[in-house]
Amino acid sequence: MPTLTIEYEDESERLLIEQALAMVSDLKRTALEAPHGTVLAACEAEAVAKGRKLTASALEEALRRRVAEVDAPQNGRPGPGRRGGGRGGS
Repeated sequence: MPTLTIEYEDESERLLIEQALAMVSDLKRTALEAPHGTVLAACEAEAVAKGRKLTASALEEALRRRVAEVDAPQNGRPGPGRRGGGRGGS
């Protein structure tokens, strides 16, 4: 069996990669187990459901990282893109 080495930046990336690989394995199994004439519908339904979950996880992580690294105040000063002072809004 071939092997693959993947570099990732942090634990959240590792989890997303594992979810994607598991999704592929699950789709293969679904395709093999689905009754004749239902393979496409069964795989499509599973791909949409699991794809949404994977996409939501990736989006959540991207937004979490944005808040943690860019928008969070550093040293008591507003981060990039934030307004200082008492004025609000855009």
